[in-house]
Amino acid sequence: MTRPLLFLSLLFALGPSYGADLLAGQAWYLQKPAEGDATLATVPAEGAPGGHRTALRITVVKPSDPFYQILLGQTVAPAVPENTRLRLRFWGRSPTRSPVRAVVEENSAPYNSVTEQTPILTPDWKEYTITGTVSPAYGPNGLGVKFQVGQQAGVVELAGITLEDLGPDPAYLAAQAAVAPAAEQSRIRRCRMNDLTVLVRDKNGRPVPGARVHVAQTRHAFLFGCNFFALNPADNSPLETAYRDEFTALFNYATLPFYWGAFESRQGRPDYARLDAMAQWSVAHGVTPKGHPLVWHEVWPRWAPTDPDASIPLLHQRVTDLVTHYQGVIHYWDVVNEANSPDPKTGEGAWIKRDGAATVVGTALDWARAAGRGADDTFLYNDYNTGPQNVALLTQLQKRGKLPDAIGLQSHMHGGVWPLTKVWQTCQTFAQFGLPIHFTETTVISGPRRAHDVSGPAATNWNTTPEGEAAQADYVAQFYTLLFSHPSVRAITWWDFSDLNAWQGAPAGLVRKDMTPKPAYTRLMQLIHHDWWTDSQGRADHLGRYQVHAFYGDYKITATDSHGHTVTQTVSWPEASGPRQVTVTL
Repeated sequence: MTRPLLFLSLLFALGPSYGADLLAGQAWYLQKPAEGDATLATVPAEGAPGGHRTALRITVVKPSDPFYQILLGQTVAPAVPENTRLRLRFWGRSPTRSPVRAVVEENSAPYNSVTEQTPILTPDWKEYTITGTVSPAYGPNGLGVKFQVGQQAGVVELAGITLEDLGPDPAYLAAQAAVAPAAEQSRIRRCRMNDLTVLVRDKNGRPVPGARVHVAQTRHAFLFGCNFFALNPADNSPLETAYRDEFTALFNYATLPFYWGAFESRQGRPDYARLDAMAQWSVAHGVTPKGHPLVWHEVWPRWAPTDPDASIPLLHQRVTDLVTHYQGVIHYWDVVNEANSPDPKTGEGAWIKRDGAATVVGTALDWARAAGRGADDTFLYNDYNTGPQNVALLTQLQKRGKLPDAIGLQSHMHGGVWPLTKVWQTCQTFAQFGLPIHFTETTVISGPRRAHDVSGPAATNWNTTPEGEAAQADYVAQFYTLLFSHPSVRAITWWDFSDLNAWQGAPAGLVRKDMTPKPAYTRLMQLIHHDWWTDSQGRADHLGRYQVHAFYGDYKITATDSHGHTVTQTVSWPEASGPRQVTVTL
């Protein structure tokens, strides 16, 4: 890859008077894989509003794969302190209706994003504005503004590009207070627990004072899970048995793989047998299964069309068939995955490009709801994009009355962990929609950090280390505690359970390749099944009443009178359902 092949110095209009333009007077460069793949020129900004006289014209001759290999970029020369609010503004148009990923990001690996948007430009000039907060701080030349345009051949014109420093972000200060341990514990008691009252009565309905009562939790209402892709119920080898045993000892929730190209590699021959066995085994062992994903532009079948009109009825049939087939077994589905980052070479990606992400997501949710009518199912939209673009998509769905039942957020941290303030602010950002939030794909590695190209082959020799395992355990405990304390979060799914065959070849597991637990597994076991677990015993008071402040979930409640007569009953106490009163009759 050549870098930079062409520099142009352009002076764009200064930002608003209250914010300094961090790009003023700096040089733009064009990055491209080879000399003839793209060109950059300064042209008159014909018809551009705002008094802009010149524009940058990027002509993509040969698209790049991945798309970000062709980009217009500029380094942010000044240092940017932590908690600085930045606003990127620009005017854009494209006679070829080309997509552009506009991003403010770290200038070197792992290229953490401050804010981003991926609009499909139109032939008419339009202004775009995105904002984000810097965390952590960046030194001089530590950040860059990039317009990644390699997705398709065509022409993109940009004018009036500014990056404004809006000063300290007040929301960041609130996030700092929210991540304090005392604040977390207070919220956990408030939003994950309530009063569970056991009334012990004899067969005539009279109180039984002094009865012994044992309130034993058997399951969390909160969903703690992981993908369970390696599950093979027919394999009883020691390694597979250990995989299943360690998984079910810790988690109550499992994501199962329904990637279209693998599930139906030959048209008309879906692999129901494998997924039926996985789903049924999960349910039989107290694990709630979730299907992932129904509609996604990746793992697209080789036989499937690339034309949207030909793809739509096939996708409709797929969604209908799967939701119907697993009704009563699978109650959670990632209906659409990553519509903010479509691949136009697939039928779904071309559909998004033509009709927009909101139309595609809303339509697919309609299909799922029609197929699951009458069932207690939760249909999610899932994305790794946690910035303004995803907020804009959900806002469009909200205006159309087509929001999902829950919002799925990915949090893969192969290149470095998120600051806890960012985790909290992300929750707050998406809590505005009033829906449950599921952290659907969480990765924290236990080895050296790498900036790995996810579109390439899995890494080799990316191994877990003792130091990495200790750091993973510390962060995992903090991350899970913070999320468990947020009232909107209802599920956390880890990705992957074992280092064996983990995505990207990363040391991402909670257990090692031989299925021995890492410290992170042990820490989660302590949190989920001890610190956040209720097991209480005592005697009923003079009114035959025993009360405990308990975590929402499933319980086995046992009462014993003075004669040794014992009765046990089970109780299911859903999340956020308020105080619960249970009567046990001896």
